[in-house]
Amino acid sequence: MKKIKRVLFYSIVVVVLSIVYFNRKVLNRPSSQTRFELTKRGKWNKVKLGPKAMAADGSKFFLYTRKGGGRNLMIYFCGGGGCWESEMAHIPLSLRSYLKHGQFGYYFARIPFYILSMHRGIFDQRPDNPFSEWNVVFIPYASGDFHVGHTTVSYASKKSSKSRTVRHNGRNNVEEALQWIYRNFDTPDKLLIAGSSAGGFGSALWGSKIANHYADAEIYHLSDSSFLLSDRWPTLVEDNWKAEFKRTFSYPMEADMIGAAFRHNGTAMPAHAVLLHACTIHDKVLASFQNRLNGKGDEINRQITEEWSRQFRSSTRQLDEQLPNFYYFLTNHEYDSETHTTPHTLLPMKAFYEAEEEGTKLITWLDGIIHKNERVSRGARFLYPEGTETANAEKARMQVGGSHNEA
Repeated sequence: MKKIKRVLFYSIVVVVLSIVYFNRKVLNRPSSQTRFELTKRGKWNKVKLGPKAMAADGSKFFLYTRKGGGRNLMIYFCGGGGCWESEMAHIPLSLRSYLKHGQFGYYFARIPFYILSMHRGIFDQRPDNPFSEWNVVFIPYASGDFHVGHTTVSYASKKSSKSRTVRHNGRNNVEEALQWIYRNFDTPDKLLIAGSSAGGFGSALWGSKIANHYADAEIYHLSDSSFLLSDRWPTLVEDNWKAEFKRTFSYPMEADMIGAAFRHNGTAMPAHAVLLHACTIHDKVLASFQNRLNGKGDEINRQITEEWSRQFRSSTRQLDEQLPNFYYFLTNHEYDSETHTTPHTLLPMKAFYEAEEEGTKLITWLDGIIHKNERVSRGARFLYPEGTETANAEKARMQVGGSHNEA
C-alpha cells in the first residue's frame, strides 16, 4: 500500500511540476539582463553573478530581480532548511529524497527552477498588495548555512561508504549579490530587508551591512518565522560552516541567534531603522528543526512544540522590552488543536493576506508600519499576562510624543 501511495504521489507531482515548468520556462521565462535598468517593469529577471557564487552541489548561483514602478526596494533572502550533519547532507530537498527516504529533505542543494512559483504573498502583483510595485531583489538559498557559510564539507554517510560534498558558500553568494545590488541601485526611498525561515536569519545577519550602505533611506528589516534556540550554535557556525562569524559580523554568535542579531542591529543600523519580526506561535517546522539541532531527532509532540513556543515568546518579549525600534506580529493563524502546531512562514504564502491578530491582518500591519508610520505590534496577549502593560504601550506613548515621528 505504501508503494502504491508513493507511485500515485509521484505521478501527481510530475504532472504539477510539468505544468509549473511549462509556465516558468515557456510562458513566463525570466529575462537574463545583467543591468537592472534594462529589465522590463513587472517581469522577473535572472542575474548571473561572479565565479565565487555557487550552490551547495557546485551548480550556478544567481539572483532574481523584478522592476517596480518607483524608488522603493525590497531585498529578500530566501529560506529553505539547513544542513549541519551527515544525515541532513544526504537528504537534500527534492522529489527524489521523498521517493527514496519518505521525506522531502532538509536543504536546497541547488536553485530549483520552480523557486519563484513557491513564493506568492508579498510578491504577488495584485491590486490589494501595497508592495506589488516595489523593486525586488530575490536572493535564493542553496547553501544550507543560513547565508553565512564559507567552506566545503565532505559528509560521510552512516549507512554506506558514500560521502556527499556540500559547499556551504552562503557568505560568498551574499557578498556577490550585494556587490551587484550596490552597482545597480542608488539609495531607495524606502528599503525593506526581509527574509523567511533560514532567510529570516540571513536577512538579520546581513541587515546592518545593507542598512548602513543605504543609510539615508527609510529602513525596515523584517524576519519572518526565524527562531531556533541552541547552545550548539556558536560551535556549529564556526566549526561546521566556518563562518568566521565575529570577524564578519562584528559580534559573537549566541544560543539565541535571531535575538542576538536583532540586538546587534538595534545599535549597528542607523538610528531610524525599524526592526520587525512576524511568526506563528507554535511553528511546527521550527519546533522540529530545533529538536534536531539539539540532538533529539525530527519528531515533535505537544510538549516539544509548547517548549519551543515558550522560548520563542520569551525571546520576543525581551526584544520588545530592550529595543525601542522593535515591533512584532504574532499569531495563532490556522492553529491545529490536534497537533498543537501552526504553519511555517507568512510573507511568501497566502497567509500574508489572511493571517490576523487583534482584528488586524498581517498585510495591513506591515502596510501601516512602512507606508503610514503606524508603529504598533500585534499579538501582545502571547507575551504579556492580562493586565500587564506592554512595552508596545510605552512605544505608542513615545511615538505620540514625537520620538518616532520620522522613519
